[in-house]
Amino acid sequence: MSNTIFVALYLIVLVRGQEEYIVSNFIEIDQTRSSPLESDTYLMADKIQQYVDEKVDVKVYYESLCPGCRVFDSAILAPTIERLNQYLNINIYPYGKAKTIEKNGKYEFICQHGPEECYGNKLHACAIDVIGNITIAVMYNSCMMDLNQKNHGSDDLAADACGNKFDIDSSPIKRCAKGDRGDELLKKYGDESKKANYLFVPYILVNGKESSIYAFILDVCNAFINPPPHCVNAFYSVTSV
Repeated sequence: MSNTIFVALYLIVLVRGQEEYIVSNFIEIDQTRSSPLESDTYLMADKIQQYVDEKVDVKVYYESLCPGCRVFDSAILAPTIERLNQYLNINIYPYGKAKTIEKNGKYEFICQHGPEECYGNKLHACAIDVIGNITIAVMYNSCMMDLNQKNHGSDDLAADACGNKFDIDSSPIKRCAKGDRGDELLKKYGDESKKANYLFVPYILVNGKESSIYAFILDVCNAFINPPPHCVNAFYSVTSV
């Protein structure tokens, strides 16, 4: 395993375990203390106050059945969004390397992994539209791409399974994907994807700069002027090993 991959995966574990890391620090400093000192509380509150208004812009261009996209979305993007969503402006574009053909006012799509992927992309686009909350939509779409999903994921079965997981009614999402609204949304994401002019997916931008699957968490945390606690603890731990 390369050093870059190791650091990225290590950071995922650290970010996901941040609460335990903070608690263990308090215990390690003084085992007679059952709770942080008042000064510690003020320090943490002061740090959090610095982060409230700072946002990092993240854009992810992907396609629903791409193996690399599935790994990134489910194993890296979703955990990052779960922990850092309040510090991010996130936009996702489910289109990938598809093509849009317009005939008699109707849209047809050719997708890299066939018609099933076109439908999967529409499910993702419709989830964003129907759910209306980008953080929840990202988590829902990442769930549909999870490698544990039956078949290749991002189909009606995955839509229903993830609906049950997040207490979301998948019916309007599926109706949207099967109707004109799904075509309209996929056309829109196709237009936005062309502007990015990428050659591969997932194509990731952090504050407008290209990132990668393995450098994503590092790039996001480096983009902050005052990194949030999740990033601070991750970097401190990495530099200490």
